[in-house]
Amino acid sequence: MLSLYHSLLAQHPRQLTPVKCAEQTIVQLHRYFEDVVLENKLAALVVEGLPYAPERPLRELMRARAIGRAARYAFFFLDPDDAFHHLPLRESDYDREPMLIKHTAHDDLEERFVVIADSRFSGVLASVRNGRASEADAGDEVIWTFEPDIVYSALEYLMARVMAERPFQASLFSSAVRACMPKATSLQLTVAVTTKLARLLQEQAGREIAINRIATAIRSSLELDSVLQTTVNEVGRALSVRCCALRVEEGHHNAALTKIYFRGGDRAEADEVEIYGDLSAYCARFANNLQNYVVDGRDESLSSEPSFHPFAVVPLIYGERVIGALMVQSDDPSRIWQENELLLLRTVADQVAVAVNHARLFERVQKQALTDELTGCVNRRSFEMQLDRDIHLAMRMRQPLSLVMLDIDHFKRINDTFGHKVGDRVLRTLADVLRDELRGVDTAARLGGEEFALILPQADTQGALTVAERIRKRIERIEIPDVGRITASFGVATFPRHTISREKLIEIADQALYSAKRAGRNRIGTPPDEDFSSTAEAFAELESQLPKSDLQPPAAPLEGERTESEAESS
Repeated sequence: MLSLYHSLLAQHPRQLTPVKCAEQTIVQLHRYFEDVVLENKLAALVVEGLPYAPERPLRELMRARAIGRAARYAFFFLDPDDAFHHLPLRESDYDREPMLIKHTAHDDLEERFVVIADSRFSGVLASVRNGRASEADAGDEVIWTFEPDIVYSALEYLMARVMAERPFQASLFSSAVRACMPKATSLQLTVAVTTKLARLLQEQAGREIAINRIATAIRSSLELDSVLQTTVNEVGRALSVRCCALRVEEGHHNAALTKIYFRGGDRAEADEVEIYGDLSAYCARFANNLQNYVVDGRDESLSSEPSFHPFAVVPLIYGERVIGALMVQSDDPSRIWQENELLLLRTVADQVAVAVNHARLFERVQKQALTDELTGCVNRRSFEMQLDRDIHLAMRMRQPLSLVMLDIDHFKRINDTFGHKVGDRVLRTLADVLRDELRGVDTAARLGGEEFALILPQADTQGALTVAERIRKRIERIEIPDVGRITASFGVATFPRHTISREKLIEIADQALYSAKRAGRNRIGTPPDEDFSSTAEAFAELESQLPKSDLQPPAAPLEGERTESEAESS
């Protein structure tokens, strides 16, 4: 025997169109049909089929009792092991109790249906679980109608089903159907429930669009700032909330990231501070309890409190570890969070957790690709890319740039005498000195072995000599365990005074370094001044060789460039 869903589609293919919906949306549609009976006190026949559940929450039990009291006849088609068979479905002896019908042939269908038959109103809703697992086919299919003829077809099917599966209950069920035969349907009730159904489907469509946009942002970018801001914006608009906030806890030496959406863009500093504190507190709670925190609206006597905002918070979990929290707040003090809204939050939280993990993994891989593992300085590849960017910016800002090459004197002797572990300790010590002495805009790179390079934007030759001398003096004062004191030699070259070519700049600085070594080491070498023009003359010559557009400050910084304000602040 077919399910009710398939039976109605087979009998009325032109009048019924299946709609794909999320499970929680179908549950909400089911409740809207029940509300017609409960809110309008219809003495109707109500027949429901529910998927198997080993446990039923109190909310479902209370609703079943309400339907039993309100309806003239109520029948529930259930799995033989469903929890409802063991629950009291009436609160007093004066209540009508729904009749439970144990079905036997449809356990694998996971169908859900509700049929309402009354002289003033009739309607049927039926769905089956979609067993296909692909993302494109996600969602269950549902049909509904208020046509009395189709409702009667549904009742005929159910009578045949009861006769085949539970013949001893068939007489009672058939009598109930005859007593509540569907007739003309009230236009007012039909319009009311249709409006609610249309609004629910519209909300679902908006939420699906939001999830798709978030998924697209995650697939197209590994920049967490952008992904997180897109997430809070889309969730905030989809749920029409006062604010939506997302916090990702720090990881791998990164600070915690927090992004906030406020409806209309209006935000008070006090509100931001409160949200930051709330997110931090809930992240701490999630460490011990992964349960969602949901606070619904209050009754009318308390709804006038201006400071009360119903809220919901769900954790971001990856690998059984909490990595953040997603929170929404409503400015409607009586708002009740629906199950499909909480499902949206959990779905988005799962997507963001995966995105955060991928972004951090990419960051680690990228850092390993561009960083010298031993010293933490940038490697040769990263050095060359950074030097290109800084020279380009120097041209456009008409600012000099200096390159300093240096290496440790007699480093091979240190390695041969004390071993490579001690040599590595010397290299790490030198890298620490460089990081302490350089500005934020400067770059320290390890080119290989004991050779390092320093990129000094906005520094002319004299400025570079000052920096190099300061570093040289500090190095010769350092006492290395097992080794004693060490020294280093330096070579300086400046753009555009000495050259406008990156390759030539490196070559000139390298020649200056080896001239310092030939002169006795522990000193700074420079190119002979008589071979090069002054900085002003060099820029004048550069202007004559390059288009003016290459020498103008950009309207916006290129990727990887330092802005003019950043350069000046440095």
